[in-house]
Amino acid sequence: MSIDMDTISLRMLYEQIELLRDRMQQLRNEKGYTDPEVLDASIELDGLLNEYHRRVAAEGWR
Repeated sequence: MSIDMDTISLRMLYEQIELLRDRMQQLRNEKGYTDPEVLDASIELDGLLNEYHRRVAAEGWR
């Protein structure tokens, strides 16, 4: 899943986080915690969460 962080809205970013979180949980249930696909999804989710929190902080939201 490739996302252009410069043009995506905060709401769309949140929706992508929720979709990826669901996907990662499904993969984890099917393959276990240490499967490379689960780890890749986790790394991608971390990146989206970091971007979301960076933007929220920049906009002064709490």
